[in-house]
Amino acid sequence: MNLRLSILLVVVLLIFGGTFLVIRLTDSGSPTERKPWLFHIDEKTISHVQIAHAGQLVDYDKKPGSIDWSIQGNPDFPVFVPKWSGTALLLSGPRVNRVLAEEIEDPASFGLEPPETMVRVSDQVGNTFEFHLGIPTPDGTNNYARLVGDSALFTVPSVWAQVVNRLATEPPWGRLYDLDLSLVRVVEVSHEDSTTTYFLDESAGQWFVAAEPPQPVTEQWLDSLSQLGGPRVDKILAHSIDDPAKYGLDPPVTRVQIGRRGSAPMEFHLGSLTPDGNHRFARVVNTNDNNLYSVLTTRIDYIDGLATDPPYADGADDGESPSG
Repeated sequence: MNLRLSILLVVVLLIFGGTFLVIRLTDSGSPTERKPWLFHIDEKTISHVQIAHAGQLVDYDKKPGSIDWSIQGNPDFPVFVPKWSGTALLLSGPRVNRVLAEEIEDPASFGLEPPETMVRVSDQVGNTFEFHLGIPTPDGTNNYARLVGDSALFTVPSVWAQVVNRLATEPPWGRLYDLDLSLVRVVEVSHEDSTTTYFLDESAGQWFVAAEPPQPVTEQWLDSLSQLGGPRVDKILAHSIDDPAKYGLDPPVTRVQIGRRGSAPMEFHLGSLTPDGNHRFARVVNTNDNNLYSVLTTRIDYIDGLATDPPYADGADDGESPSG
């Protein structure tokens, strides 16, 4: 055999032999443990979620053939999509951090009997998974958990458990939008022929009606401002508006424009009464939200009054509100 070729073969054997030896010396003999699923379900097929926590029981439902989720009640309410978005994925396949035991000897000691939280997730054909969340682990980074029908004791991240719990204690009720009120500086409300503008005097930390001179407002305005930060809606009537004028939205019966520091203004319109006489049509403008909503009149009657009858503070000149 050619001497040069022989030397090359010896070098190759030494390389492979050394690599094999390193692998054998460093191999622990056991495969890398993967975090198992508590369960797994296709998020696109989830149609019902029920959550009980801290004395609150909330059911979320997606009607067949629809993309809209609602919070069940009498009546049902739509969810606020920006807050609900991702929930189905969140509940489709919870990953566990550890399997602490194959058998739970004392479920009550882990907050699992009765459970701190009960969650049922169902798909379109009726398959249902139920899991329970317990108390936090001693280090506070995880919560104990178990899957109904499985005897094992698991832990799941506490951050994940907190998000799940809030679905019971803080349901994402449908809203036109959700604003950070600390950024709001100007609000203009128009109703029919009346328009009133409110502005925040940052140096004084006080709200005024824009007039000559500016007029201070009562605490009633702060309550109204809080509601304007995220007006509730009662139903999504359509995902696009074919003819805004048909609903009293072009021109709108009521227009609200909200100026914010560092952000684009928010604007929404209230239209005419719905056929039942108890709601008004509504929409958000200048956003990607093209939905046609209905809002219970008792929720929004105060808005018209902000244009026609501003809440002047005692001693302010309320003889004539600014209009245009």
